[in-house]
Amino acid sequence: MSLSRNGSKFSRHDRITNSQILDLRKGKMYPSSSKNSDQPGGFFLSLANNKAPDYGQAQLLNNDALKHKIKEKRNQKSMDNDAVLNTLVTKVDAKLISSPLKKKVIAIDPKIDVPTQIKPYSLTPQSRLQSFRIASPSQKPRSQSQNKRNDIYYLTKLQRAFDTNGSDYFSRMYREHFHQTYQGLNCRFFPQNNNDYNKSHKLPKKHQRQFTLFFDLDETLVHCNETPTIPCDVVLEINVSKHQVVRAGINVRPYAKELLKNLSNHFEIIVFTASHSCYAEKVCNYLDPDSTIISHRLFRDSCTQTNTSLYTKDLRIFCDNTNRQLSQVALIDNASYSYAWQIENGIPILPFYDNKDDRELIELEKYLKNMIGVSDIREYNRNNLKLHLFVDQHGPYKVLENLFGKPQQLL
Repeated sequence: MSLSRNGSKFSRHDRITNSQILDLRKGKMYPSSSKNSDQPGGFFLSLANNKAPDYGQAQLLNNDALKHKIKEKRNQKSMDNDAVLNTLVTKVDAKLISSPLKKKVIAIDPKIDVPTQIKPYSLTPQSRLQSFRIASPSQKPRSQSQNKRNDIYYLTKLQRAFDTNGSDYFSRMYREHFHQTYQGLNCRFFPQNNNDYNKSHKLPKKHQRQFTLFFDLDETLVHCNETPTIPCDVVLEINVSKHQVVRAGINVRPYAKELLKNLSNHFEIIVFTASHSCYAEKVCNYLDPDSTIISHRLFRDSCTQTNTSLYTKDLRIFCDNTNRQLSQVALIDNASYSYAWQIENGIPILPFYDNKDDRELIELEKYLKNMIGVSDIREYNRNNLKLHLFVDQHGPYKVLENLFGKPQQLL
């Protein structure tokens, strides 16, 4: 058998008609007329007078009695199929009720209500299968609170973005940010200056809070652009030098001010940015005009520059056994390489540019407040965010498999 360019199969009949067709019943070959021939000098099957064989199809098709008989046969066949299906459904229901283990079975009865919120993880839309559960007749109906899915900060939306392969803004952003996070945590770098290994910077605690939160600034709390034509929330004049002033347009992430104010009642807040101090100071003054929320402001000179020219944030420099401990600090940053020195102290967040529908900070606040009272932030992050699983040289799809527990097909 051969395939045509559009993928359909040539039958033997199609191949033979180009040259000759044999009347297999009589073992004869009949010449074809020019009217029925595909090619000059070809042959066509015929019984007599160079005509196509007539087995009485026209008479059979005009027979009303035969039509009625064929219709009855089809109806009878449909009824037989329904009877077999009903018998099978009855057997399945009987086994379900009588089974002492009450195992899940495959439902073939369309009357059974299938909950739509239970979706297994899958990577590609081709492999998405809708799984569901059937409650045993002896069990009580589950309440809405029991059926409600327990959302995990960042990971739940990340799984949904790959699960649905959605084309909306946030699904695309989550998939892109996942690959950026993977690359940032798997890049190999070391300090450009060897003296940074012994670098230490003690920051006095202004508030006796249990935990300290280091917040990145750009793309985490705000976004800056230097193009005057781009819409923004506020324009700040930045004194770059004595003779140069830059007008910077600032887009403030939705709920940023409220987040910092609410968290300052429970945490020590420190802004840690790789930006220049002349710019970052102006932004911090806008976010915290009374200087009652942000305890310290750390800029580019406090970062650790790597051999790949990345400005990373080594939290070890600001922690010691008497002031702050690594078990009591966390860094919220959209760039994963920033906390690559202490992965389990890092908390990822989707980058922000100008989308006013962004609600990431509201979910972040819930995650941060839930850590109040734990003994070690690193253990809390490890159990929930699982960033240690991102460090895998087998590739990002292996990370997705480890995160969500199913082998996935590559895109």
